[in-house]
Amino acid sequence: MSALRRTDTEGYRMRKLIVSTYATLDGRVDDLQDWTVPYNTEESAQYHGKLLENSDGLVLGRRTYEAFAHLWPARAGELPYIDKINAMAKHVASTTLTDFAWENSHPIAGDAAEGVAALKRAGGQDLVVYGGRDLIATLAGQGLVDEWRVLVHPVLFGRGRALLPDGGARTDVELTGCEPMASGVVVLTYRAAPTRTGRIS
Repeated sequence: MSALRRTDTEGYRMRKLIVSTYATLDGRVDDLQDWTVPYNTEESAQYHGKLLENSDGLVLGRRTYEAFAHLWPARAGELPYIDKINAMAKHVASTTLTDFAWENSHPIAGDAAEGVAALKRAGGQDLVVYGGRDLIATLAGQGLVDEWRVLVHPVLFGRGRALLPDGGARTDVELTGCEPMASGVVVLTYRAAPTRTGRIS
């Protein structure tokens, strides 16, 4: 079955897996605290609120989970999207983490891609992946990502890793949204698309 959301002959609808991530104009995703903080505006809070409206689960790697578990519970009550993150299910892909004390946290047993595929089939609202470059690469490589939302920041950072590591398979996507913020951040939304072919004319 395609990873794209659709209704089959029995009326079943697969959950969508949405990757939401920050990137600089030169495609870097490391050291977020060095370049994202000046752009954390009311508009960005509204973006996260809207993103999570139709979602009931997060998919996180270990590092992102530990960072979020340290940050968000202490900020409960500040903004609606923070309270939503604290309350919603957190599905964590890690073979080493043993502390899942944060509310509604659940380890993904076994292979991460197989576990996420099972979550998509389980029904419910959409799933959102925050951060986790290696996890994103794994899920993208298995065709599990249905939608990409990249918040491109007006920064040329000049160092750090790209969104995906070298050596992965090509993935074509289709632009479905382009939303500029007053801060200069642009939210680019893409969905999975068939591989394009062509020739030089």
